Amino acid sequence: MASLVKCPNCGIYNKNVDYCTSCNTLLSYKKRREISFAKDKKERLERERIEDEASPSFYEKHKDHRFLVVRVFVKVVHSIWLGFMAIGMFIAWLITAIAA
Repeated sequence: MASLVKCPNCGIYNKNVDYCTSCNTLLSYKKRREISFAKDKKERLERERIEDEASPSFYEKHKDHRFLVVRVFVKVVHSIWLGFMAIGMFIAWLITAIAA
């Protein structure tokens, strides 16, 4: 069965087409929805990217500081933190291995 859709732009009835034959206006609600979802997804990803760039970590913010003392302090603190996390992961692995 053919569906007649009236173009909201020019008022011409179109039969089984996604775009108006006269003015090329999008008529298909499915394509409008797909385009809208794609646009929303793109905007959401862009907002997430901006948020990630806007809130860097302490290390990322200060690792290239102009003062040597600050750079050294940040790298020392970062190294201590990595060592602490490595020891914690080893202990968690050890407990898991013993329990299994």
